[in-house]
Amino acid sequence: MIMIATTLLSFVIGVLLARLMGASNYGVYSYVYAVIMVLAIPAQFGLPMLVVRETAQAFAKNEWGRIRGLWQWGSYITGILTLIIILGAILILFIFGNRINSSYPIPLYWGLVLVPLISLGELRGAALRGLNRIVLGQLPEQVLLPGLFLLFVILTAFIFSKDITPSLAMLLQVISALLAFIIGALLLIRAMPKNVNGAKSEFESTRWLSSTFSLAMISGMQLINKWISIVILGFFVAPAEIGIYRVAVQMSILADFGLQVVNPVIAPQIARLFALGDMKRLQQLATSSARVVLFFNLSVTAGYLLLGHQFINLFFGLDFSSSYNALLILLVGQFINSFAGSVAFLLNMTGNEKQTLRARVITTLVNVALNFLLAPFLGIMGAAISTSVSIILWNFLLWRLVRKILNINSLAFGKGAF
Repeated sequence: MIMIATTLLSFVIGVLLARLMGASNYGVYSYVYAVIMVLAIPAQFGLPMLVVRETAQAFAKNEWGRIRGLWQWGSYITGILTLIIILGAILILFIFGNRINSSYPIPLYWGLVLVPLISLGELRGAALRGLNRIVLGQLPEQVLLPGLFLLFVILTAFIFSKDITPSLAMLLQVISALLAFIIGALLLIRAMPKNVNGAKSEFESTRWLSSTFSLAMISGMQLINKWISIVILGFFVAPAEIGIYRVAVQMSILADFGLQVVNPVIAPQIARLFALGDMKRLQQLATSSARVVLFFNLSVTAGYLLLGHQFINLFFGLDFSSSYNALLILLVGQFINSFAGSVAFLLNMTGNEKQTLRARVITTLVNVALNFLLAPFLGIMGAAISTSVSIILWNFLLWRLVRKILNINSLAFGKGAF
């Protein structure tokens, strides 16, 4: 239900902003948001994934001091990294701000406030998911934040009759994120086991730092792959084209809906089953989850193939109709992504994050290279091709690693699946 609400809210927000802002302003907002998401990557430093894994394993073994120490250590590292990133970004904007599009600096300054809210919010959500509080771990960022943002946009545009500019949109995003963060912090306090609160903190800083470096690279490369096409497009196309491409990306994410629902749910289960050595049940979990994911993907893809063009024109408007061809290309990559199952989580939750890192580095380099090669000539079509190729390559490499290391077939259908 959480991801259903998230997907629905994200879609409604995209439609509303596209309608209210137009292709050009929506492109500015999309570009700034993509830059902020990239800046938040080093601030998170892979810690959310580490916290989910380590909290789940320590919780299964009643190691309360280890949980307390992990959370304190993670918050400390995140705080330092966030401060460095914000100060560095402000310095860069101060020096080079007059050399970029005049539409970008003010929204970027507002967007920088999102960096600590996003980073610490993800850390807190990871702690809740590690305690097997899956719904509570996703509720603030996945539902409350977009829900509040949607509410504020509606109030601003229709009640107070204000034009939604990129700067105002980012300000409303900051206010929504702050409120969601406060609520999420209260949820963690209430869900925290009493034994954790009273335990003496135990730190495994050296081991955590070693794992975190690999996880940071993995999660960082993942987010770079998600946003890099929009960032690179900003060098070669007008903001309106970025807005059009953003619509294609948003619609393609609906095809990835099943995977986004399944991964947060099964992540602690993967860690627990692997810790118990129950590989048979782990194979069953991998296969059944992949089939659920594939079912959702095929349902959405079929709908787009039949009515996708009309869908874009009806909801987003004629200004965005040219996003359909890019959408079709993105759907190819999303199909492979769903068919391969939760390959990254199977490796990361079993301590094989370094293997995932190698594959992610390869695919990220391919994605960046293809974007710089194709975007200047093909525009948004080049960005779509680059994204889909990198998704397909990523899933192929990780599927082979899962088979080799864990002797598990992650595909929805294939040899080894029950």
